[in-house]
Amino acid sequence: MRTMKTGINKILAGVFVVIGITGYTQDIHFSQFDETPLQLNPANAGVQYETRFIANYKSQWQSVNAPFKTFAVSGDARLLKKKRTNLGIGLDVFSDNAGSGQYKTTQANLSISGIVSINDASRISGGIMLGYAQHSLNRGSYTWGNQYNGLAYDGTMASGEPTASNNFGMLDLGAGVAYTYGSKEQYMTANNAKRITIGVSVFHPNQPAYSYYSNGTKLYMKYVFHGDAALGIKNTNLVLKPSYIIFIQGPAKEITPGMTFQYILQDASKYTGNKKFSAVSVGGYYRAKDAFIAVAKFDFNTYAIGFSYDVNLSKLRTVSSTRGGFEITLRAGFNSARGSGSKAMFK
Repeated sequence: MRTMKTGINKILAGVFVVIGITGYTQDIHFSQFDETPLQLNPANAGVQYETRFIANYKSQWQSVNAPFKTFAVSGDARLLKKKRTNLGIGLDVFSDNAGSGQYKTTQANLSISGIVSINDASRISGGIMLGYAQHSLNRGSYTWGNQYNGLAYDGTMASGEPTASNNFGMLDLGAGVAYTYGSKEQYMTANNAKRITIGVSVFHPNQPAYSYYSNGTKLYMKYVFHGDAALGIKNTNLVLKPSYIIFIQGPAKEITPGMTFQYILQDASKYTGNKKFSAVSVGGYYRAKDAFIAVAKFDFNTYAIGFSYDVNLSKLRTVSSTRGGFEITLRAGFNSARGSGSKAMFK
């Protein structure tokens, strides 16, 4: 049984590689999607915080094969502040290393947004993204279905794969719009402020070439629909945070709704700054036909650390034993006003 499972693991690794090479694949994505604002929509640059920095790390499929590891860093800021209009700018960089075959993608994206305050409670923003990606692989590390002899993997058998380049680069584009509504508390301890954000974006409208074989394969356009909210429950320490994402990319579709519950341990001092905001959040998301995502987060002052774990529910669970992967997020967000640590989510 162990030999059979090892063989299956190798075949699955080859399948993952073939999917990546032929272009029938989804972009990278993090389970804590609310902590990857620029990957969801370039219109998010500079909207929620005056300055924000985020780091994300994900490791998955260690139970199936060598883990897929993804690391990303991003920063965005609000510039050229005027009474009703602002300019947002953001930069995000990610590196994805997929499995034992060392299929690597490294990409850097520059986002620029225009932000217009409709009134004291509403903002609308539009953004564009310009990026460049480099893809590479170590062809000698791959195993292929043709090298499975019916009983086990045999590395001496021919792979049957044509000669191809080991790397290629591509120019990437994106654009989107977003709307944010935020209301303030009736009084300092009311905790009934609200923030609601919805947005839509499109990536790869230029459909760049996406193949190691120079066979004309194009990267599918990706459409993203996203929304999230922070809803304070009046006269309590509880904040409800529902959110969702919908990705549509060629034949692939991902729908992930969820909810986290934030409990405020201590609010920040409004004027003196002596007390620092702190809160804990727990909750989960359901990625349709794929996984349940358990999430926990701790906020302190203007910083946050989040942890999530994917429980695999797809057909792959036969091999993965429901083990998907874990993810860690670090965030620092700053607004100039005192007390912004506690109310930044409503800015």
